[in-house]
Amino acid sequence: MKEGYKKIFQFLYGPFFAVLDFFMRNYRANRGRLDNILSSKKVSSFLQGLAVILLIIWIITFSFAPDEKRNELTQQIKQGFEKYGPADNK
Repeated sequence: MKEGYKKIFQFLYGPFFAVLDFFMRNYRANRGRLDNILSSKKVSSFLQGLAVILLIIWIITFSFAPDEKRNELTQQIKQGFEKYGPADNK
């Protein structure tokens, strides 16, 4: 009788746990790869430089924008900070 329950359990829940195992193994492996990539000095320097370049582009865009667009952009940024701001503000 136990063998019958085992087959039923494997039939009903086996695919779910197999898929869950697949995704968890891939997540763990990819997380390890990402940690290895980010620990590299060249990659982290590149990402920091990219962040600074994007910040400079946004400052230039903001400074050359017309006043009505500048106000609209400011309002959107404020709404973004309210929506995605620090958890202690909520």
